[in-house]
Amino acid sequence: TSALTSEVKGDGQKVTGLIYKDRNSSEFHSLELEGIFVQIGLVPNTDWLKGTVELSPRGEIVVDARGQTSLPGIFAAGDVTTVPYKQIVIAVGEGAKASLGAFDHLIRSSV
Repeated sequence: TSALTSEVKGDGQKVTGLIYKDRNSSEFHSLELEGIFVQIGLVPNTDWLKGTVELSPRGEIVVDARGQTSLPGIFAAGDVTTVPYKQIVIAVGEGAKASLGAFDHLIRSSV
């Protein structure tokens, strides 16, 4: 925590280290590593949905097992939802599931 990555080091073939700045002390530190995991952010961009669909205390869109939100006919998928493990491969699967849920909703209701 409180680390600001400033440089990823490598030998041209693989990652070999990382230099980061401690945000509290402003000191720079170097770590020898064989790999890194890049995380972009944790706060979902859902302010525009407030009052429309149910959001979790963290601002995630609450969905059921089929990607259905609290508003019938509205489906959501990906990192912006309450589904755990915010990873691309999870989001892709959740997108497929939500699209099938939406399709099922449409064929069972009159439009």
